[in-house]
Amino acid sequence: MVSKKFLLGICLFLVTKIGYSQSTLDKFPSLSLGSGVLIYYGNIGQNTGGQLNSQISAYSRIRTGYNLSLEQKLGKIFSLTATGLYGQLGQSERSSIPANNVNFQSSIYQGDLSLIIRTDKLFPNSMVTPYIGFGAGYLAFDPYTDLHASNGDKYYYWPGGAIMNEPYTAANLNTATPLERSYKYSTKMDSLNKYAKSSIIVPLTFGFNFKFTDNLSATLGATYFLTFTNAIDNANTGKNDSYLYTNVSLKWSFGHADRGPDNKQYNSVDFSKIEDGDSDGDGIKDSKDKCPGTPKGVKVDADGCPLDSDGDGIPDYLDKEPNSKKGAMVDANGVTQTDEMLARKQAEWDAGAVERSQAFNANPSQETISKIEKTALENKKESGTSKALPAEFQAADYNKDGFIEADEINKVIDGFFSGDNDFTVEKINRLIDFFFEQ
Repeated sequence: MVSKKFLLGICLFLVTKIGYSQSTLDKFPSLSLGSGVLIYYGNIGQNTGGQLNSQISAYSRIRTGYNLSLEQKLGKIFSLTATGLYGQLGQSERSSIPANNVNFQSSIYQGDLSLIIRTDKLFPNSMVTPYIGFGAGYLAFDPYTDLHASNGDKYYYWPGGAIMNEPYTAANLNTATPLERSYKYSTKMDSLNKYAKSSIIVPLTFGFNFKFTDNLSATLGATYFLTFTNAIDNANTGKNDSYLYTNVSLKWSFGHADRGPDNKQYNSVDFSKIEDGDSDGDGIKDSKDKCPGTPKGVKVDADGCPLDSDGDGIPDYLDKEPNSKKGAMVDANGVTQTDEMLARKQAEWDAGAVERSQAFNANPSQETISKIEKTALENKKESGTSKALPAEFQAADYNKDGFIEADEINKVIDGFFSGDNDFTVEKINRLIDFFFEQ
């Protein structure tokens, strides 16, 4: 069975070579634009003495951010992403202790380069796929604080947490009036430039990609940024500051999915005229002609097929016995065959089955298969018969002519590897044996 293994191996090689082609979507970058929320984690807002939690909004540390990313695939799962982010970080702290009432807001400008691990190629049929990533970048910031009300009066924090327009003194107890915060961060916190307002950052990313088309997708992600500074809030003490950016982005991938070769040679073809054409001149349009290529002058039916008056399967222009009995077995010339004639011809063909198999084993090539197939077809044409096709091989007879051809065996093997049929290796071996016996 070396020859059969050779045939299966060749078909497997062809299937894998033809089936794989790289999309240009992997060769060109993708561009993402999105928006989200920034959440600050630092010294301000911690549980300091006398904190008035009821006066601090749960959303006081949340700010808006905007991101722009350019991503380039590096293979099946890796990609390199350059991201720019603009937004604000902020937090407020309210306390019954006057000195603990602080607030800040800082605009941030940053860029980072990250290695992303994507899973869309691992799950090509899934609309939603996760991704993770990490990288390094640069952050610039400059904190400001809110110290004045809308009318310009300076805040004075009194014991108990009240905000007044005058300092806490006995003389002002009856004259001071309450103020409301303006949330206008207009006073620079480090006017003397005592510390650097930049830092290296380390982004840690996780999210999900939602594929809409080959080119358009959306991402829902979160990135936690570690910094090497504790001065984003101007506190400049304690642990380094950090922040979280959660965002939604739209991503456009440049390039296109592989649709096969660009057949430019057909650009000048008018396919509308082809639909109305009649290439064999039998009076039936090609689009409706079930028997294209009918010889000139042969009479045809409404389907464009040559007439067969006696219904023996041989068209009248080839039938040497035009009035065969209904149901009679005929040869390729339409001549009735007796049981004795059929048995003799089948026996002659069967006697050569071993010889044909041995010929292929000696020279397992496509040329040998073609010669065997040609001989079998000539025998079938001459005798009008061939070995009956077993029921288990009916699915392999793609053209429904009762004869297994080499191309049909190749299709069966292709279907075996792609999972499109129920043929097993053993069943394919039996099919190949039948090919040589038919």
